[in-house]
Amino acid sequence: MQLAVVLLVALMATATVAAPTPVVLWHGMGDTATSIFSMDPLIKLIEKQLPGVYVRSIRIGNSTAEDELGGFFGDFNIQLETVCAQLAADSNLARGFNAVGFSQGGQFLRAYVQRCNKPQVHNLISMGGQHMGVADIPHCTATNSSLCELMAKVLSVGAYADGVRNYSIQAQYFRSPLDYNTYLQKNIFLADINNENAVKNPQYKANLITLNKLVLVQFLEDTMVVPRVSEWFGAFANGTESYTIPMEQQPIYTQDWIGIKTLNDNKKLDQIGCPGDHLQFTETWFVDNIIKPYLA
Repeated sequence: MQLAVVLLVALMATATVAAPTPVVLWHGMGDTATSIFSMDPLIKLIEKQLPGVYVRSIRIGNSTAEDELGGFFGDFNIQLETVCAQLAADSNLARGFNAVGFSQGGQFLRAYVQRCNKPQVHNLISMGGQHMGVADIPHCTATNSSLCELMAKVLSVGAYADGVRNYSIQAQYFRSPLDYNTYLQKNIFLADINNENAVKNPQYKANLITLNKLVLVQFLEDTMVVPRVSEWFGAFANGTESYTIPMEQQPIYTQDWIGIKTLNDNKKLDQIGCPGDHLQFTETWFVDNIIKPYLA
């Protein structure tokens, strides 16, 4: 009898030790899901800090080459549909996951939450994501430098031009304050997920406010993202590129189009400044500021 009680207590104790919440990563432009220079070391770092954790790094296409190409060219709306289906089919994520997006992966994961969110995201961390878009062609580094050159040439034609807006990933979050009306009319992605169009999608707000935390990391010396306050939902004032308007004064916030004001009011939105240029952070900084408070 005593042995049975001891075994029962041991089983109950074991059952209460839950596995770490899974983590999903989405890399940035010019990167790949398993790059030995970026994503692979981060995956290993998360696994080291959270023993037993399941980490999935999102890949576009069926190979590393396709993944890198997909970060530059394609219709992101179609890419997102594929990612939503892939994550929904992953049994390891069935109870939800924490998500970390790097650069453009930040707004892409937010789009996942707003449009799909099955399985559900608990904490969403955006590392330098351009949530209010970019107003200039981003600086670019990639294993295949010709992709950077081609991206710049395509965008130079015009981000809202037919044949460009459906083809260039960067055009799909290009938001010019000097031509805002054309942006609203022609942009096929960012204007929609930011609910900037006249007809709002209430599901976007309903989904986003289910987050436990939305964490926005801005790189304080960022030279790639123009303007860098986009990483905190700030943007250039319409009609000028000489000064910016912070998140708290943007209609997307004051009118709560997607729920970021609701999150902030409920202390579920954290803004973190990271010293350095775009995606320049140390392992120690990532452990102390991201893994321990939001992934553990």
